Amino acid sequence: MSLMHFLRRQPDDAPPVERSELRQYRYLLRTASPEALDDLHREALAVLDPAVRAIILRTAQERLQTGRDLTVDDTRHLARLITVAEVRTPGVLISALVDIAHERLARAVLRPAARNGLLDDYDAWDGLEPDRATTIERLPESLRKGA
Repeated sequence: MSLMHFLRRQPDDAPPVERSELRQYRYLLRTASPEALDDLHREALAVLDPAVRAIILRTAQERLQTGRDLTVDDTRHLARLITVAEVRTPGVLISALVDIAHERLARAVLRPAARNGLLDDYDAWDGLEPDRATTIERLPESLRKGA
């Protein structure tokens, strides 16, 4: 074999492999009702370590340019911020989270989601992101402004 064989780059056609719990969390963000997402995020944020909540809050504040008055203990408002942001613009917040915060939030959301049957149709999901019009329609009218 020649040296050129080893130096030649392999095509980057294959997309990166998404970890199972992160893909399941993304599924929930794309398919569950905003009300269910609020409940799931409230429950998850309540059990997460305050340091992890601080990472999530800081990321939300920087990425979304809102929530400056929130603290790590404002789990209800932070849950609503996560829900509305992700429904309006899929990936806007979770794509900016550091791995440890993303993974812990996903795991904490998945536990109650599995208990409530919200993952029942996960195996049939194609993993594709919905179009913008579809995502906006999921929000109640009162939350659509600025979308």
